[in-house]
Amino acid sequence: MEIKRFFVENTKRIALGDLVEVCGEEFRHAIKVSRYKVGYTLILSNGDGYDYFSTITSIGKDSFFCRVERAEKNANELEKPLILYLCAIEKTDLAVQKATEVGATEVRLMISRFTNAKTQNLDRLRKIALESAKQCGRAVVPEIFAPVSFEDGVSDAVSRADQTIFCYELAKGERISDVFEKDASSYALIVGSEGGFAEEEVAFAREKGAKVVTLGRRILRAETACIAGLVLLADGMEKNENSGN
Repeated sequence: MEIKRFFVENTKRIALGDLVEVCGEEFRHAIKVSRYKVGYTLILSNGDGYDYFSTITSIGKDSFFCRVERAEKNANELEKPLILYLCAIEKTDLAVQKATEVGATEVRLMISRFTNAKTQNLDRLRKIALESAKQCGRAVVPEIFAPVSFEDGVSDAVSRADQTIFCYELAKGERISDVFEKDASSYALIVGSEGGFAEEEVAFAREKGAKVVTLGRRILRAETACIAGLVLLADGMEKNENSGN
């Protein structure tokens, strides 16, 4: 039987032998949908990057308790933070799903000059991130943040991440692999909306210190550019991890 993963809101470090309560939607999914019973084994995750193999000890009306038997560091997480700064698009839900699968730790939405989809259902996006994290075996669900202005988003990216990469549809020359800084402690990727970026937005990003790159000769749809940029950056991060840097 497949061991399923459930996420719990627990800000404290979970220790072996702890009794952990599972409630809310995760309780409903485990007990009402999957029909879990006392004695069943599952994996608990609380966002700290570890998998907690646990056994159900008791089931109540609105929650159940598990005893933690074993803890393992999740092998599917990137070793360094990868933050996606996305100008909101019509298919933001797809972008959030794929960002989660690729390994993003946060998704921060922005409103640029040519953004069309300025209203986003954050609760729905957070649910998509949760389900995607379960599907791909992650122990961390990316945080989803409400849209801010383009200027605030770029400023936040360069202050929060050690390296910020800006994907521009009309850029020529350097690609992500050309500018990737192996020694950076964290990375931010900025991707535009369906209408692309205005020239003054690109100039602003450059002035703030972002590396402007191309994703190739063809103009990509916004959701495709998001996925391509994330995959290329995450691939560089994983190769760097495997080399021991």
